[in-house]
Amino acid sequence: MIKLPLNWSYLVQKIKKRKPDKVLKIQDKEKKHIQRVQSKRFKSYQKCEVAQLTGQINQNKRIDQKPSLMSLMEQFLIDRKQQFDMLEKAYQENNEANIKVITNSLRFKYGIAGQGRQMAINKLCDMLVELLLPMHMRYLFWVASEDLDIFNRERQSGEFQSNDMSDSQLNCLNSFGLDDEQILKIQNMQSSIQEQRQYYDNLILEIFKIQNWITKESQKCQQIADEIWDILEPKQAAGLLISLDKNRTEQFKEKKVYPDCVLLTLQKKAKQQIQRKQSTYFEMKRQNKQEELEMQNYFQQDFIN
Repeated sequence: MIKLPLNWSYLVQKIKKRKPDKVLKIQDKEKKHIQRVQSKRFKSYQKCEVAQLTGQINQNKRIDQKPSLMSLMEQFLIDRKQQFDMLEKAYQENNEANIKVITNSLRFKYGIAGQGRQMAINKLCDMLVELLLPMHMRYLFWVASEDLDIFNRERQSGEFQSNDMSDSQLNCLNSFGLDDEQILKIQNMQSSIQEQRQYYDNLILEIFKIQNWITKESQKCQQIADEIWDILEPKQAAGLLISLDKNRTEQFKEKKVYPDCVLLTLQKKAKQQIQRKQSTYFEMKRQNKQEELEMQNYFQQDFIN
């Protein structure tokens, strides 16, 4: 919207008396300019909607192409049960050759470092990262960090140009006709948005560190299990696997084997660590706020004096 001078009505009345046609031209020119700006904003809004829709469609295609965690787990349990049924049959028939083949297959697919188990763990970590933030917060983290959209202060205030639209710079916020006051308020939040984004960067990094840590420890633990299987005869190893698998859902739940035996203790320990970190963070924020207030009071007193 064009900002008119404070004495606009006076000028209009003055021009009306002398040149009434000129008033109509000025008003018509202003109306056309407003229509052009609104048209640009509407086109930009349409492009933004199309870009979002296209991105969502592509994301859905990628999701459809990748197996979900639920389907992975379901297939994991089905295949594992089939393998154990085959192992039990070979054990009952005392078929040592089949026992070796099936136990090796179980180790490769469903062992501590097995492919099926690692795929499920990796998928779980990917889903955890995916669930951390909704789309609007991802977008804010992005544009605030890259000085895009309304954080691009080189753009003329209060006006959105449709030629700013590109694949790498959607300008979604700016396409909804925010006024100068709204833009300024959000721009003043840029540093806090960037700061929060840094915390999420570290959080995502920790998730991937844990993912790599799980893979590393799984391989080490698999070596221990392999050494034990080398000590046992094939039929002894098969009997142990079958016996433990049958008792896993009943007896061991009552006995609280690992990790159930230490789960509550570990959860309590993790919660205490998180609370300590949070209290340290809020204390730091409180101190920073106090220092800012003291600085403001100092300058106010200095100005008054």
